[in-house]
This record gives sequence, structure tokens and C-alpha cells, in this order.
Amino acid sequence: MTSTQFPYILSKSVVKNRQPDFKRTLVSKHVFWSLFRTQYPEFEITQENQHVVFSIFRYFLQQPNFNEFGIIKNKPGLDKGLLVYGGYGVGKSTLFDAIHHIGRIILDQTRSAQLWFPQISTVHLLTRYYESQQNKNSNFKLEDYYYGKLYLDDVGKENKAYNREEIIGKLLYERHRRRLKTFVTTNENPSAISARYGHHIGDRLPEMFNIIKWEGKSWRE
Repeated sequence: MTSTQFPYILSKSVVKNRQPDFKRTLVSKHVFWSLFRTQYPEFEITQENQHVVFSIFRYFLQQPNFNEFGIIKNKPGLDKGLLVYGGYGVGKSTLFDAIHHIGRIILDQTRSAQLWFPQISTVHLLTRYYESQQNKNSNFKLEDYYYGKLYLDDVGKENKAYNREEIIGKLLYERHRRRLKTFVTTNENPSAISARYGHHIGDRLPEMFNIIKWEGKSWRE
């Protein structure tokens, strides 16, 4: 079944949305689940990872019981973003890539931007930043990432810009200041993130994110 063949149906629940061009109804969990199983049949939901996976699904579907399994490490809230950390290969990036892709399909079909978000890895963002410094015709601006929702993959894996400036730390600080929803996957725990980018970032993590630890066996083994 292709994305264009799927009959999208939206629930009647109404949510606030500052983008008036988009529909304001919540995406049905049945629509999301059908798309996920159709588009990503190879993604294994196991007894080991199901609480994390289903909690993340419920979060993006804006379900009040998204923390039913009690996996959020701090005070949970649908108004916050997500910070998911854990070992290599457990499925963090794969799951967010899947939600991003499904969100794009739903956006194209229904104009609902509920599940869609721009995404970029921190390593690629730093590469684009370097290129912009060398090419005056580059259209890259770090400030473009100060708006809307954003998914940052591999936070902490990037180098300092020119070995002196923490571009990602600056971005996180600015997004917190603007109270924007940010989604992060990382192999670093919150303490390591605080040590890397400074306590002014670490202290803001609980306010900015629902913090989730994803444990389990690596798919890459």
C-alpha cells in the first residue's frame, strides 16, 4: 500500500495550532499505527522496548496518558519536547526518522503538521555551518533553526566549531529561550550534556524536555 492509497481520517479532538493554514484536528492513533506498520514493517517492537516506543507514539499523538508506563525521568508534559538518550543502535534515530516520514505523509495528505518536524544531525549542521563561513553565497543561517519544531540527532557527537564554539549549545539555549519544541536523540546522558554545553544548558533540560532513557540490545550487533 502506498502513501497515496491510504485513507487518512482525523479525529475530532481540537488542539491549538499557531499555523492557521494547517488543520487543527488530532491525528487518529489508528491512522498513525496503520501507517507505521505499513511503512516500517521491519521495525521490531519487543517486550524490551515497547514501553519507550509506545510512550513516544502517545506523546506525538498528544495523548494525556503518554507517560502511563512511568518512563519519563522528570516531570512529564505535552508542552515540552523529547530528549531520548541511550546506547548505540537501540533504535532511537530509526524511530524518529519513521515518525518524521509518517508526519510528512500526513502533512501532504491532510495539511496536519502535528507529527511533522524538520530534522538534522548535529554533525551535518556543523558541516553546513562551516560551508556557510567559507561561501558567501550559502543560504545557511543558524538563526533559521530558531523557529518552529526541530529534531536534532546525535547531539554531543559533533565537534566544537573551530575547536572553540559550541554551536549546538547556542542553538539549544536559544530554542529554550523561545519556548520551542525540540526533539533530541543522543548517546550522552543529561549529566554529560550539561558538562559538554554548560550548566546553563543542563539546568534547562528538565524544563525543555521529557527525558527518556532507552536501554536495550543494539540492533547493529
